[in-house]
Amino acid sequence: MIRARLEIATSSKKVSQSLVKAVEPDNLKMKGLRVDGRATPASAEFLMVCDGKIETFISTLDDMLACLQAARGTLNRINNDME
Repeated sequence: MIRARLEIATSSKKVSQSLVKAVEPDNLKMKGLRVDGRATPASAEFLMVCDGKIETFISTLDDMLACLQAARGTLNRINNDME
């Protein structure tokens, strides 16, 4: 079993919730792979657990990081525009 924990600092729980929701559709019904997200007031946290091939795990981790980076960039731009 392979595990990884991602924690992304955020400015608010609302931003954390948005990041968790941004990757939620990709987390549905993946055989041998589970991704659980949790929003806190200061971060978005993800736990990935894989019972399959390491290649699948690495690919999913890479995809999650890319999606989270894009979502975080968008949220930061929106927040800056609103200030």
